[in-house]
Formats: sequence, structure tokens, C-alpha cells
Amino acid sequence: MARPRLVSDDVILDATRQVLAELGPVKLTLAAVGSRVGLAAPTLVQRFGSKRGLLLASAARSPVMVLRAVEESQARNTSPLATLRDFALTAVAHIKHREELGNGLGFVQLDVADPEFREHALAHSAAIVDSCARLYRAAQEAGELRPDADVLALARHTLVCFNGALQVWAVTGWGSLTEFLSEQLDLMLAPYLTEPVGCA
Repeated sequence: MARPRLVSDDVILDATRQVLAELGPVKLTLAAVGSRVGLAAPTLVQRFGSKRGLLLASAARSPVMVLRAVEESQARNTSPLATLRDFALTAVAHIKHREELGNGLGFVQLDVADPEFREHALAHSAAIVDSCARLYRAAQEAGELRPDADVLALARHTLVCFNGALQVWAVTGWGSLTEFLSEQLDLMLAPYLTEPVGCA
């Protein structure tokens, strides 16, 4: 009879995300991840097969994490646009230093060069776009967003705005990341709002 796993995959993958932020995918080691959760590197090999397998498991989990984060934001807000803003800003609230973001962006090289990682990156992007589109439709129904706004195009633009803001801030460090991202979201959404930003 197999012994029960005392450390879940979710706990290991959470630790993997933390180590990725600190070291990036190239410098990440199984030992570094294992030390966060009290497991030896060979145990992680048994669970995930290799460092590549661990990184793929982390990438495969990212669309689920997006949907979970959106649900949590919806539980904290009644306005669809407030939910979207909460989702975006909460996603980056833990990032305080440009180096952390730079390490995370190292994963983009894998997404571009490796078909398996790219498949997960596309699913992650689709989860963001689909969630934003759903929130924008709800915002139209609530009278927050102009009824003639192209919801799908705006959802895709939101993904571009979000990823672009992260990369620009990683280089420039203009203010805090949450402040910078909030400013970019305001500028992007302003033409589509039924009320100007800041109006009741």
C-alpha cells in the first residue's frame, strides 16, 4: 500500500512559483524547490519526472490559477470593472522588486521556444481574455461600459496592456508596480466607460 503524500502537488507548485520569482527558470533547481516544502530532490523527480516536468506542471496549472483568482476577486466586489481591476492588481501585489519580475519573464523564453510550454502559455492567455470578456459583458449589462464597446477586442487589449505594463515596469521601475499598472488600466479603459474615471 502506497504511503499517503504529506505534501500536496499544489504546495509544491506554489513553492515552484516562489523560487521562479527569485531565481528564474534557468537557475531554479529541484533542491531549491524541495527545501521550501521539506522534500528531497529525488522525491520531486519521482513526482514530476524532472525539472522540466516540474516547470511544465507549474505552467499547466496557470490557467486554473487565473480562474481561481477571478473568482476570489468577484467575491470581494460587486462591480464587474472593480472585479477586473482587483484581479489585475492582486496578481502583481506581491511583486516589490524589478528583479522578481525579470526572473518571471524568463519563462517567456520557454513559452516561445518550446511547443509544450507554449501550449500552456496560450491556455493561460485564453483564460485571461475569456475572463476579461465575461467581466466586460457584465459591465455593459451593469451600465459601466459603453454598449458599443467591442468586448472581445477590449479583452485582448487588456492582456496586451497587462503584459506590456509588466515588461515596461521591469525595465523602468516607474513607481510601484500596482500604481503603474493601475494607471495603464485607467488610460486603456477611459474611452469605453459610461462615466469618466473618478466620477460617481
